[in-house]
Amino acid sequence: MYSFSSFITASKDTPSRSGLYANQLPGVTLNLLDDLTKDEQEDFNEFWDDIYERSIANFLSEVQGKLADKFHVDLKLVSRETSEFKQTLNTETGYAGIKIECKLPRYGVLHMGEIEVYADFAQQAVKFEFFEKDETGRKLHEVEVDLEQGVNHVFVGQDFRVDKLFIAFDPAMVSIRETKNKYFDNCNYLEYSDLSCIFHCGTNSQASVKQVNGGGINVIFNAVCSIRKFVEDNLNIFKDAFWYRIGLELIRERMFSDRFNRWTTMMLEDAEKKEAAYIQECEIKLNAAIKSIRINEDPVCFTCKSTVYSNYQIP
Repeated sequence: MYSFSSFITASKDTPSRSGLYANQLPGVTLNLLDDLTKDEQEDFNEFWDDIYERSIANFLSEVQGKLADKFHVDLKLVSRETSEFKQTLNTETGYAGIKIECKLPRYGVLHMGEIEVYADFAQQAVKFEFFEKDETGRKLHEVEVDLEQGVNHVFVGQDFRVDKLFIAFDPAMVSIRETKNKYFDNCNYLEYSDLSCIFHCGTNSQASVKQVNGGGINVIFNAVCSIRKFVEDNLNIFKDAFWYRIGLELIRERMFSDRFNRWTTMMLEDAEKKEAAYIQECEIKLNAAIKSIRINEDPVCFTCKSTVYSNYQIP
């Protein structure tokens, strides 16, 4: 799996996977990066991390906008919450929780927004674990929280690039209520019971929710097409555009910085020219990347906006 991590770094002091470095960009030096570091930032590395994350966020938004010009981008496939609470506590042995299965398209992910649990009394350091497929599978994530009496909302906010996900806890370690599947009217269930249900998930695909070993969790999730996954899996195509996007963020940081020294200070006219040059270079390289892409491997998330059929009628 590709990712943005260390794909482009500040300099050759930290090797990059792409072979590109920020200080190779026009007008960017290590002295500039060091002197732009803000007082509230611990050091140069924290400054660089902030710039890098901002570059990723803005670059993904720009790619999404460009893709929308060429493709119909279907971002949400399905949105659900899985369970409703019962009156009884889960006293089973072994892992309990919710299994979600969804045959995702190539660039689809399962996004877990939050989970809800119902505790009859306050409890500390309660752990919820996220596994691929089941408890014997790869552990993908973990959340540890203190529970209050009543319904608790546990923030997750994570994307999972798997078709099968088990959100689990150990009933021996926590006391929360059991759950059953939540029923929604007009949902065209293919199969439904309190313990298992099957429903449509996007075009020509199915999803299911299963209460495992008494359940105990209400999962609020959706299956979405991920622009980030698409870009990360094709970073070799986008690397030059992303490189210049980092440069643009650095130029803008320099323009708005309140740190004044020989490396950061420049005239407004000069700053605007540099910004315009980076914007133009980003545009050129991103347009070239988008034009080179045909997303045949995922016609669910990305449908080409080309003319499929035309009929000329002579009067």
